[in-house]
This record gives sequence, C-alpha cells and structure tokens, in this order.
Amino acid sequence: MRVGVYSPLPPQRSGIADYTAELLPVLARHAELALIVDDSRQAGAVRADLAKAFPIHTASALPSLLASNELDVVLYHLGNNPDYHAGIRRALLESPGVVMVHDVVLHHLVLELTLRKGDPDAYVEELRYCCGATGEAAGLRAVAAGVPVDPWNYPLFERVVDRSLATLVHNRFSRDRILESRPTARVEVVPLHLSLGGVPLAAEARGRLGIQPDELILASFGFVTEAKRPVATLEAFARLRRDHPRARLFLVGEISPHFDLRSRVRPELFSGVTVTGHLELEEFLLHMAACDVAINLRWPTAGETSAALIRLLGFGKAVVLTNVGSFAEIPDGCCAKVDADALEGELLFAILERLTADQPLRREMGENARRYAEAHHAIEASAAGYARVLREVVERRPRPFVAVPPLARPAASDTRSAVLARVSAGLVDLGVGEADEPALAHVASRLAEIF
Repeated sequence: MRVGVYSPLPPQRSGIADYTAELLPVLARHAELALIVDDSRQAGAVRADLAKAFPIHTASALPSLLASNELDVVLYHLGNNPDYHAGIRRALLESPGVVMVHDVVLHHLVLELTLRKGDPDAYVEELRYCCGATGEAAGLRAVAAGVPVDPWNYPLFERVVDRSLATLVHNRFSRDRILESRPTARVEVVPLHLSLGGVPLAAEARGRLGIQPDELILASFGFVTEAKRPVATLEAFARLRRDHPRARLFLVGEISPHFDLRSRVRPELFSGVTVTGHLELEEFLLHMAACDVAINLRWPTAGETSAALIRLLGFGKAVVLTNVGSFAEIPDGCCAKVDADALEGELLFAILERLTADQPLRREMGENARRYAEAHHAIEASAAGYARVLREVVERRPRPFVAVPPLARPAASDTRSAVLARVSAGLVDLGVGEADEPALAHVASRLAEIF
C-alpha cells in the first residue's frame, strides 16, 4: 500500500507538524510512505531526517501520482491554521483521500481563505453549502453589516467530510459532532498518540531550567489564545501566590498575535509568571517534565484533542482541565475538571490551592493519568488504526459524497430546484427529518400543487 502523507512538517511551527513527524516512522511499518508538501521551496526545507527517510512530492503532482497508481491513497492532516493548511484543504477537495480532521471547527480556515481574501461570495456559499438557509443568512449578514458569524455554531467541516473517502478524528466528541450533520459519513476515531522521547526525569529537568527544589511549578502549554483561558489562569495564580510565594507559573508557548494578553490583565498579575515564547519540542517537553501542576483549560473548544494534554498525562502530571468536549472524555481520577461557567475562576483557584497543599493527591492523580495514557494512547495502536482505515479505502474504493439540494446550488434558470432547495433547507432548520412522514407528506402535496 502506497500512501502519500500531506501534512505540515518540521521545521514548521505547528503542533500537527511535530505530531506527524512522530507518527511517520511507526506508520511506515504498515505502508510505503511519501511526503506531500505545498511546493518545491517547502520540499527543500523539510527536516533532514524526514527528507532522507521518505520521498517528497509537491501537491501539484498529486493528480498524476494517483492516476498512475504511484500512490494508492493520500492521507491529509487538516487543522485550522491557514499558513499551514490552505494547500492541504485545496488538494483534498481536488484529490479526495482520507482526512484526519484535527480541529472539527474549520471556520477560521475558511474565513481566511474567502472573506479575508476579498471573496465574500465564496464565504457565503460555504456557509450555505454547510448550513443551509440559516448559514447563508448569517453569511450575508456578516458581509453586509459586519456581524461576525459564530464559528462554534457554524464549524464548516461539511465540504471537507463530503469530499473525503473517510474521515478520522481523535475523539468521540468530534465524531459525534460530524455525524450530527453528516449521518452517513464514515467517521473513525484514532486516538492521538503519546510520545515522550528521551526527556529526563523531573529533578534533572528542573535543574536544567534553574528551578529551585522548594519552588512549586504550575504551567500551561501551547499556543496562547483567549480560548486557553489565560486570564482566568493568571487571576487564580495571583490569588494562590499570596499564601504560596514560592509558586511560579510558566506560560509555555507563543502568544497569538491576535490576542493582546498584556492589555487584558493588570500588570501585577504577572508577578511570578514566565512567558517562554515559542520553544522547540525538546525544550517544550523539558518544561512539562519539570512542572508540578499543569493547567490545560479550553473554552470554547474546536473539538480538538490536545497533544499537550496527552503528553502531560503520559508524564504522570496532575492536570486541571475544562470539563467540555473531548476533555470531558478523560476519566475523573486522572485529572481535575473545571466547568466553563461563571464559577470557573473560583473553582480553578480552589483546585490549585488543594493540589498545592496535597502532594500525595498530585502523585495519585499523576499515576492514574500515566496508566490511562499508556493504555489508550500508544503510538503503535494509533498507527495501526490509520493503516486499517487506509487499507480498507484502497480495497473498497469508495466515492466521495455527491451533494444534492439544498447542498448543491441549482442553476439560475432552474426555478423548481431552487424552490425545493429553499424548502428543504427550511425543513432541516426546523428539525424535520426523514422519519417525519406526516409533515413531509403535507409539504410534498403543497409543492405538487405549485408545480
């Protein structure tokens, strides 16, 4: 089985790039792999060990590689960052394959590729295709009046799923959300793998980072956005530090240029806080090994499984997370959970205070977390899950979904199809399904009268 893998790759600053680089050697035990990149410039920049291990092709070659059977199938890794995923989405729509949807909310990617590029019609059309009449109305309002569309209610994954031969996700929350909109789609859960590498033990890691033995280290990991709840984290830590002056907080990762953290909180809340900025993976994991308590909040959620969270569990760390989406799927004994409501700050502070004072509890949570991660997130099982779906697609040769009204826009002269599309979209918006025969029969009879 010959598989092309189209994904961000190191040295690109992407968590999905690091993830794919870890997965490739293990997946290569199941299939003959080739790497797909945007263009020749990127091909020359792929990390040396990957460039040596796998052949590299540009995206423009995909149609010919598939037509000549040099590749049997393409595995696409799709996230939400347009800098890394614009080409991947475009290639998927042109050359359907198996897609791992890392973020079920793809609205930000679509927004950047349409409206922000000066193509409002394409933005409205995508909303209409994915979400029917209500989506179209929301898009028209956004274009005409500047009222932003809520990406969490309009995730815009539908066209990607429709054009795929199979869709993979990392958690049940994402699978269920896709099936709500596309109940006939093939959606499989492949758990995000755990990979810790050769990271030293906590004591050595703390020594290398200059952390004193009596300092309590709290840390939050990953690209810092408003959804990671950094304001709530800083406020809770400031309260904690009044009674625990030897506590320190690390925000490990780059702050999003679209989120001005410094303007959102009072300067005094940064006392005892270190913002590391972007770190290479080895240094990133070193901070994980060194921390005592990890804070992994997320609201709203895009349906993603946090690679940082899985690594923290594998490290055996006491983790505080938001009780929502895929995070709620982590067993209670492995972590502490905070609801995303008005009491978020109070509960976060109470949990941090308890964990600070109770080292045995931290140790017990960490051991539970380690056992869970090892049992459910082994990289070998993850690679086998990919290989099983890819092999079945190659053997069965399924076809992409063919859109019908109200998904496909009828020709301007086709009045009948246009009316049917509007009526169908309205019924869907009202929650009418195929089993609602009395309602459908009544609507059908009226449509028959019209036509």
